[in-house]
Amino acid sequence: MVTDREFAIIGAGAVGRSLAAALGARGARVAAVASRRLESAREAAALARCGFATADATEAARRAKAIALCVPDDAIAAVCQQIADGGGFQRGDAAFHFSGALSSRVLAAAQAHGASVLSFHPVQTFARPDADAFRGVVCVVEGDEAGAAFGAELAAFLGASPVAIRAEDKALYHAALCIACNYLVTLADAGAGLLGEAGLGEDALRALLPLLQGAVENLRRVGLPGALTGPLSRGDVATVEAHLAALRERAPGLLPLYRVVGLQTVGLALRKGGIGEEQAGELRRLLAGEEGMGG
Repeated sequence: MVTDREFAIIGAGAVGRSLAAALGARGARVAAVASRRLESAREAAALARCGFATADATEAARRAKAIALCVPDDAIAAVCQQIADGGGFQRGDAAFHFSGALSSRVLAAAQAHGASVLSFHPVQTFARPDADAFRGVVCVVEGDEAGAAFGAELAAFLGASPVAIRAEDKALYHAALCIACNYLVTLADAGAGLLGEAGLGEDALRALLPLLQGAVENLRRVGLPGALTGPLSRGDVATVEAHLAALRERAPGLLPLYRVVGLQTVGLALRKGGIGEEQAGELRRLLAGEEGMGG
């Protein structure tokens, strides 16, 4: 059981602090918090209601049975090896990291010392410490049998919903999150830039935010593909032609983006039922820039 284990949190960034706050708020026993900066470790330890903060990751790990590596992706293997070399992992421990892209295999050094291993990734953004950051979200778990079982228990303890995936699917899973979340910010930047060019200036992002929030709310209420709106969802060829012409003249660098995302959107519009196969074909030819279609 999660409540039977003592935790060590290695890394006191936004993820580590949120985990510290969440565990502390729920009465879990956090034995140690480690960070390269001792002051950061102390701040995270306070959130966890923990009395031991250190700059020594191995010492922190020795004090616990569940070791959370809340460090950047490119540091996970090295920190894990450092702890293993210092005797920080024992048989029966659970070692886990929070990388969306990496599998539990990166924790091989811990597994070699008898620890179960787990990749534990909340489908959530962490901008600041938040005891409720895990509540209501999906946590993707992947690891060996004991590690995955611990991950499912931990997710439930934190108020999240565990979903298990295979190690070989982690990169595809993370690409999906990158497209849906990170690229949303990129699309907003592109849209804000065009609005600025159209005369909105510094009001561009402020104008976009209610539209973006409305789209997310529609996704929550009606899901996919029902949340799709706009000219492609209703087969408005003339409007798409006007968009392409304007971009060709004023922002040619964004034409490839508009075309690629538009082609993906046609399939979504077809699934929604707002257009038929004939309209979909016409829109695809237009977006692909086939000669004679005005693109």
